[in-house]
Amino acid sequence: MALPSPTGTLRRSLLIKVISKAVPSREDVASVIELTASKVVEALQAQSMTLYLVEGNEIAFKHVYYSPTLWAGDPAKEKRFQETTAKLLALRLPAGAGNVGKVIQSGEPLFFRQKDDPQLMTSLAKTTGFEVKSMLTVPLKTTITLGAIQVLNKEPTAGTDGNFTAKDLELLKEVAEYSAALIHRMVDPKFTPGAEYTARFISRLTELPLVSRAEEVEIDEKLIEVTGDAIIRREGVFPFKRLGPSSVAVLMTNPLDFARREAFSQATESSIEEVRVVSATLFDALLKRHFKESKAGPAATEDVDISSVAEVISTAYTEDGKGEVSAADLEGEDSAPVIQLANRIIEDAYVSGASDIHIEPMEKDLLVRYRIDGLCQEKLRLPKQVTGAMVARLKIMCNLDISERRLPQDGRIVFKKFTNKNIDIDLRVATGPMNHGEKVVMRILDKQKTTLPLPALGFSEENLAKYRECIRQPYGMILHCGPTGSGKSMTLYSALSEVNTPDVNIQTAEDPIEYTLPGLNQMQMNRQIGLTFARALRCYLRMDPDIILVGEIRDEETAGIAVEAALTGHLLVSTLHTNDAPSTVARIGEMGVEPFNISASLICVCAQRLLRRVCKGCKVAYEPQGREKALLEKAIGWSGQIFKASPHGCPTCGGIGYKGRVGIHELMTNSEELTEAINKEVEVAELKRIAMKNGMKTLHQDSMLKVKQGLTTLEEALANVPPDLIT
Repeated sequence: MALPSPTGTLRRSLLIKVISKAVPSREDVASVIELTASKVVEALQAQSMTLYLVEGNEIAFKHVYYSPTLWAGDPAKEKRFQETTAKLLALRLPAGAGNVGKVIQSGEPLFFRQKDDPQLMTSLAKTTGFEVKSMLTVPLKTTITLGAIQVLNKEPTAGTDGNFTAKDLELLKEVAEYSAALIHRMVDPKFTPGAEYTARFISRLTELPLVSRAEEVEIDEKLIEVTGDAIIRREGVFPFKRLGPSSVAVLMTNPLDFARREAFSQATESSIEEVRVVSATLFDALLKRHFKESKAGPAATEDVDISSVAEVISTAYTEDGKGEVSAADLEGEDSAPVIQLANRIIEDAYVSGASDIHIEPMEKDLLVRYRIDGLCQEKLRLPKQVTGAMVARLKIMCNLDISERRLPQDGRIVFKKFTNKNIDIDLRVATGPMNHGEKVVMRILDKQKTTLPLPALGFSEENLAKYRECIRQPYGMILHCGPTGSGKSMTLYSALSEVNTPDVNIQTAEDPIEYTLPGLNQMQMNRQIGLTFARALRCYLRMDPDIILVGEIRDEETAGIAVEAALTGHLLVSTLHTNDAPSTVARIGEMGVEPFNISASLICVCAQRLLRRVCKGCKVAYEPQGREKALLEKAIGWSGQIFKASPHGCPTCGGIGYKGRVGIHELMTNSEELTEAINKEVEVAELKRIAMKNGMKTLHQDSMLKVKQGLTTLEEALANVPPDLIT
């Protein structure tokens, strides 16, 4: 059972944890829930409080609180409530179930008292084990409904005979509103709540006054002048009123940053007697109003918006250098706006969930695009003249030769060297000469990202069971195939995570190392010094491995050593670039591996793709007809209601109709019949027939299954995988 509302010290520590992270993790949602629960119980004097969150098609109990007044010192009753709490926290409700489901579906609150609906109160009493006199249920809602908060009965000491009031309802709705924005930020880093939401959350949880507009406070201009620009910017403390000879009232975005409060007091020799909360937006607006923008130091530029920097650069060229920054100032790689823009582009792409950044010189301008969920999206267009400085800056960041513009180059950016924000990513950089200048493509490698469990990767139940059996084999070869960006690496790492135990020695040879996993021995390839996959494999065969991962089999030497390792008591997993599972056998054969060695070593081949998920919030149901219906019936023998993307989208998906991606898989496991066919070097089409006869579901069939399950659309499935020619 959850404890009552946290003490002031605990609440401060939780709040600092929540608001201090530039990039929150999903685990931080527990902190926001704890803060919200404590505030609800304290403000409403609630006898019982439950917080629910939507997880897929289910509603999960995330926090349950019962007041000690319910058992009044009776140990047996207390134990019963503890057992109830444990059961509820493990329980999942189907979407739409009960009053909570109605609130989540409608987005509207419910308010009942015993006199309003005695039957409902009696039903609740049977479920909860105590008499229910009133109930409030409000949704946790931003652009989507995340869950709900439900409270039952006011404490006997409240003097309302256990009944909530209309004022309580308004208070609970307000708490739910600002808490929902913070919870949404925790579970989806791409969602950015407004600065006002965050300020309101902090104000309520710290019980300090909130200043929403500059006009709400009378600012002492002389005090501002005496304090000075540098101290206010550095410490994030804006003094607005003198309360005494050595005491002031201040505005802060984070009033719990006591280190900065102390530093401000020491620098100004003034104690802080009163603190009011402001949003980061208002704080910046006050700085701009009272001080000229300073170009010195990181404090003045750390949070410059990407569009603001781009506007400065564009204006410099359109005004022909008549502004504060001239066009000539922007044409060197050490130009401050160019440095800022390079950093902001990388940060913005990371927050947007992009996998790649494209910097592309066109005939008349410089185009910046992000690849998000597999599709390129235009982000910025900059003046053509800034191309040289931008490319040179990115080359400097990854130690490439800025004077060489005629040949392709490869490099790596360790981004934490160039930012003070909590963004620990590396970027794999490739440059190449195009007809209008050098193009740069950066692949984002998130070092904070963890692997997903195998069931979350989109495997069907049948394929998941087969694949788990394959990765637990003592020796042999498991191959994954598909184009770049099809999720092969994530699947391999997830598989290794599942079999990674202290008694297993796992060694990997990678280029680059995309995820760092504890318990794995990972080696980064370096072709410039001769450290290739083949050389790493030879090394590993002398290092007593149980499982070996090779990033990619791309040449005859690597293929030969990989097969040798698989035949001599090691489990080897690797990737290739082929279109489907059966053609992988032919590809390995083309590398010079004998057919009998392929058949003897092969455990399975998994071909995969990533399809965009249709947005849950706006997908449109319909009955397929004609060719669409025929495709579904032929592929999986089923017809019925499926979904298509909304043409206008919604705020959740940014108007696109799709959000996120799901994997489809073609898992070909070895068998006696397949071994015989490989040895006879039969055609790929015949291998596919044999594999399908033995239970293999093709990529097309698996994509149709995802369409049936409502995870994607028929249009998206056919755009990625054509229908099978073999039946």
